[in-house]
Amino acid sequence: MINSNDFISLSRLALEGRDADIRLFLAKLVRKLRKAEPAIGGQLEELLKINPARSSSVLRKDTGQHDQSAIFDPAEKSEFPLIKTFEEIRSEEEPILENPIKQQFEQIIVERKSLTLLQKNGLQPTSSMILQGPPGVGKTMSAKWLASKLDLPLYILDLTAVMSSYLGKTGSNLRSVIEFAKSHPCVLLLDEIDAIAKRRSDDSDVGELKRLVTVMLQELENWPSTGILIAATNHPELVDPALWRRFDIEINFHTPSINQVRNAVIHFLGKDEAHFKQWIELIVAGLSGTSYSNIKRTILKLRKLRILNPSELEQNILKHILPNIDELSRDEKINLAVGSVVNQGMSQLKAAKLFGVSRDTIRKRINSVERGE
Repeated sequence: MINSNDFISLSRLALEGRDADIRLFLAKLVRKLRKAEPAIGGQLEELLKINPARSSSVLRKDTGQHDQSAIFDPAEKSEFPLIKTFEEIRSEEEPILENPIKQQFEQIIVERKSLTLLQKNGLQPTSSMILQGPPGVGKTMSAKWLASKLDLPLYILDLTAVMSSYLGKTGSNLRSVIEFAKSHPCVLLLDEIDAIAKRRSDDSDVGELKRLVTVMLQELENWPSTGILIAATNHPELVDPALWRRFDIEINFHTPSINQVRNAVIHFLGKDEAHFKQWIELIVAGLSGTSYSNIKRTILKLRKLRILNPSELEQNILKHILPNIDELSRDEKINLAVGSVVNQGMSQLKAAKLFGVSRDTIRKRINSVERGE
């Protein structure tokens, strides 16, 4: 049961109005009681679940503007530095995902909504996952969307920021954040997990980092079925293999294929698609090999430029879509040149100059297409 020191600590936290730290203290107490007094521990855990955390000076809501106001002030007495919270994200935009990835997320949603049924049959829903892939392919957006679909608060801890600012305290801070997330239904995203969860055989690392892997391994055990832990990394080769095995599932994100780029371009063009119709294939070719975030930024910029300066739409498209034309293969340049002549009415001379292929090559390819060859 609770001893005198625990009672004094709890009283002090209550009198100081530190709600988040009270929840953390109670979550730790639940873990103690699970073995000693399971009935009382269960009742206390249920109270934490039915009374979700409230926003306070400790947990500052993210307003969508990723500035300092969305980050925990290290001067606060809270044990949760540099964590962002999104309490209500019910209308989060659905990310553009490959079918296999989308099916995995949909399976997770179905499991969470069938929690009681699964538990009646001795099964637990997915409660932890690790997302890997290059920057800008939708890992963080997918976490937000999942939390939105499950109507759960989302907490994001940027581990790179924690490591750079709090080396020496990272272990206790990480454990505190995890304990807080375990205390009530939520989605916790540990971004840049490779910042702390490096291979323990890496002799170049300081002891603090090696201990953090052990912390993660311990805390991943028996993650509560009411919440979801998501880890994200751009560098999977740095992550300790033992940690990979602790996550329920692994989801691999990739740079979008040419068809996915085309779908993304059309998606982000939205109601302006008709204004760009003759340029879509050129835009797709120019954005091939880039991330969804870059596609979105570029398309939104072009949509604004069309409104602000419609007479220079063609020049702006070429300026923003083909800054790295030299990286395209010769066949890709020929296809773009032919498409520009056939679909956009560009002169062969201009297309030849723009794409760096001869007029004769363009003419022969057009004739070949017209003959059905």
